[in-house]
Amino acid sequence: MLSRLVLSPVLLALCAMPASAQNDVRHAERMRYQSCIAMSGDDPAEALEEAQIWRIEGGGWPAEVCEAHAYIALGDFDVAAGILEELASERRAGMVDAERVDFLTLAGETRARNGNADAAFDNYAAALALDPFSILTLSGRGRLYLAEENWGGLARDAQSLVDLVPESAEGWYLRAAFHLNTGNLDAAMSDIEAARERAPERIEILVLRGQINEARRLAASGG
Repeated sequence: MLSRLVLSPVLLALCAMPASAQNDVRHAERMRYQSCIAMSGDDPAEALEEAQIWRIEGGGWPAEVCEAHAYIALGDFDVAAGILEELASERRAGMVDAERVDFLTLAGETRARNGNADAAFDNYAAALALDPFSILTLSGRGRLYLAEENWGGLARDAQSLVDLVPESAEGWYLRAAFHLNTGNLDAAMSDIEAARERAPERIEILVLRGQINEARRLAASGG
């Protein structure tokens, strides 16, 4: 109900402004958000300070997202993931499900980077419950399945990616990795060639292709 909706100071201010002024404020907020995210890659400590000031000023969840990005860049993965998980669960004013999917996916990647595979899988599952066709989520979970040597999960997510975005190298690469690790070397070579056609300069594809070639050589020589 509307009476239960809690608006941030920024949104409350917007409600009292004429449309043209609201557009100016929204544009300024977008620019501040983009600047803060970019800063998190160049100077994460400064970005963290900027995000925290912005949050105190009433920047709402965009400020918190920037704060999470800064924490990731600083290596504080648990703090960052906690912020993102909380944002996704609270469904703040102005937030759409696609953004919640993005937050949960980034939280999953962040948990995985910190060695917490179970929490990462939980975040990926929550994201896919909102959008079963999220390419970034399927890719992130597929790579975690690969790292965890969960071949069944890897096969499913790789196939989903091939079906959803056959023009992308990602699904072909992951499916080639699945075939290599389960002993189907011909299928692995076919898929890695498909990946290489789509991203010929991607290093991990070239590395995996070399591993497949070596496995085929050993198999042919009886090694």
